[in-house]
Amino acid sequence: MGEFDGIQEREEGKKKMPLGMTVLFMGLIIFGLAYMYLFMPQTTGWTQAGRYEAKIKAREAEVAGRTRPDAHPETEHEQMQAAEKGKEIYLAECAVCHGNALEGGIGPSLRGPKFKHGPTVEDHVRVITKGTEEGMPGFEQLGAAKIRSVASYIHTSHQH
Repeated sequence: MGEFDGIQEREEGKKKMPLGMTVLFMGLIIFGLAYMYLFMPQTTGWTQAGRYEAKIKAREAEVAGRTRPDAHPETEHEQMQAAEKGKEIYLAECAVCHGNALEGGIGPSLRGPKFKHGPTVEDHVRVITKGTEEGMPGFEQLGAAKIRSVASYIHTSHQH
């Protein structure tokens, strides 16, 4: 059969595979078996459905921990009293930078309707307590009650 074109096949080449091909073939088989063992759900316990459920639970926990922007734990009357106290504290401590009427000055305006660090009373408390990277110092030394009063004043005074 190979005589008509002048190419002669060796008889030993018909009987065995070259060594390089044998090593590659066996290596691929071993790699495939190891891969299947290591990454099958039966051995690892990982499933796409399990991963999805874990993400859903994490998201639900995150949403459950978040409050609505206008939800306040205190009554409206308590909030107004805190805001009145907060105005006095604000004028003494904050008006130097933010202006007597929350109009801004050295610091930004606190009239709203949008705030860079969040719209809730809790966000205001956090910013007043810890300060910001933009240059506002933290006022932890005022104490939690005074900070909460100032935050209530800012929240009730800003334009919604």
